[in-house]
Amino acid sequence: MYIKLDREYEIKTTLGTIKEIEKTFGKSFFEVINSLSNMKIEEQIKMLYVGVKKANLDMTENAFAELCDSFVGLGDLMEYLEQYIYALQYPGLTEQEVQDKLEKKLQRTHKLQSQMR
Repeated sequence: MYIKLDREYEIKTTLGTIKEIEKTFGKSFFEVINSLSNMKIEEQIKMLYVGVKKANLDMTENAFAELCDSFVGLGDLMEYLEQYIYALQYPGLTEQEVQDKLEKKLQRTHKLQSQMR
């Protein structure tokens, strides 16, 4: 995954990134995701930074925050976080492939629920 600031920056979306997010926030990955809407903007930027740091070893947290301050709007931040969360769960898949996968999962869930009734 890539985000556009002064240039494009890669964000790693592997299990190592998920583990680092858990370590950074002191919560499970799913607890972090569930608390995303209650996070301050600085915390949301920090979450993105974890993936950026994995791909750009020379990037500091302060430098990344300053780039976000200069090049990212609130809508962009929300969009990047949404893409990031999907990419962390399904690395390497396009947005359409993720949507297809989620739809199939939802269909299987509905089928199982109807069989249990």
